[in-house]
Amino acid sequence: MPVFEYVALNTAGKRLKGTLEADTVRTARQRLRSQNIFPTDIKESAEASKEKSQDVKRLLGSDRVKLKDLTLATRLLATLSNAGLPLVAALLALADQLEHRGLKRIVVDIKERVEQGSSLAKALAAYPKVFPRLYVNMVTSGEASGTLDTVLENLADYYEAQLELRRKVVGALTYPTVMFSFCILVVLLLVAFVVPGIVEIFVKQKLSLPLPTRIVIAFSDLVLGYWWAMALGVAGIVAGVRRYYATAAGRDRIDKLLLKLPVFGEIYRKVSTARVASTLATLLGGGVELLGALDIVRNIVGNVHMRQALEEARDGVREGRNLSKELSKSGFFPPLLCQMVGIGEKSGKLESMLIKAGKTFTSEANAAIAGLTSLLEPFMIIFLGLVVLIIVVSILLPASQLMTMMGP
Repeated sequence: MPVFEYVALNTAGKRLKGTLEADTVRTARQRLRSQNIFPTDIKESAEASKEKSQDVKRLLGSDRVKLKDLTLATRLLATLSNAGLPLVAALLALADQLEHRGLKRIVVDIKERVEQGSSLAKALAAYPKVFPRLYVNMVTSGEASGTLDTVLENLADYYEAQLELRRKVVGALTYPTVMFSFCILVVLLLVAFVVPGIVEIFVKQKLSLPLPTRIVIAFSDLVLGYWWAMALGVAGIVAGVRRYYATAAGRDRIDKLLLKLPVFGEIYRKVSTARVASTLATLLGGGVELLGALDIVRNIVGNVHMRQALEEARDGVREGRNLSKELSKSGFFPPLLCQMVGIGEKSGKLESMLIKAGKTFTSEANAAIAGLTSLLEPFMIIFLGLVVLIIVVSILLPASQLMTMMGP
């Protein structure tokens, strides 16, 4: 239970200081007044607040909440608010319905802050790793305009769309990854366990082995003798790439490469563009002004070149230039997005055009991912077939020699 420090006056006018335990500030005030003590200042103990913060961090694991948990909480809060419940009652009902223990504790703390007179946006801002700037700025705009219910609905729709896009991307890439891993596993099993036993027969017969057979035997010996070195090499390469990507120069080069890859680069660009368009539309729909929305959007873009392009576009808009022309200067955003933004600026319907752009590029990204998956599946089957064919041929060639020797 929280501990509160208070400064109060008794019935004789004497100044008192002390501490007491209570669920909320309101409860603490009521308990003091019941004792004919009238508080002039009351606040939660700094030590108690620190312990509460550490407790929440321990429950959350560095204050991290998954996107699906945040999406569910937002949708529930929007539903409760639209049902006509006051904000405090809605937060209390939300905490009762959540299953995530850490997020439940955070919602309870937010409810207490709101009861103490804090705005919802300021209470959310106390947990920046859970509620991003986009979330806090939208809620701030909703509270200022009196449209908090609508803003929460828009946030729930936005996060559900982002979650669905992530699910489709991960789902589309899972099957090729599993197939490729299975192909590698089959090849290693054949080379490590099947080939050595068969080749041993040929060696005992002192056959002159053909070149394909010698290559397969050499690869088999390499796998059996130095599998640990190969594993360490792969782990070292992965670690090296991650360390290089952590540097400014490495991230600059790798992010540029991601945008220029033949097939994957186009998908990467469309997914990023869809996210930029839908996020910007959500912010504008929530009442956030364009410059502030661009400043928030650039922080959600992972690619440094697209982020730099958004920064330059924001500076251009601040100087009075059109957003569509500023976005087209970098060349990192598809021309269709720039055209749709230009139409929205001329017609005064930028938000609706951004919504359409987000849906368009999401559909294109999903179609491109589906097409890539359909291409990768036969490619991996052909790859596995060729590898198996090479191994079979390397075994059949000396086997035919052995049969020729044994024939007479």
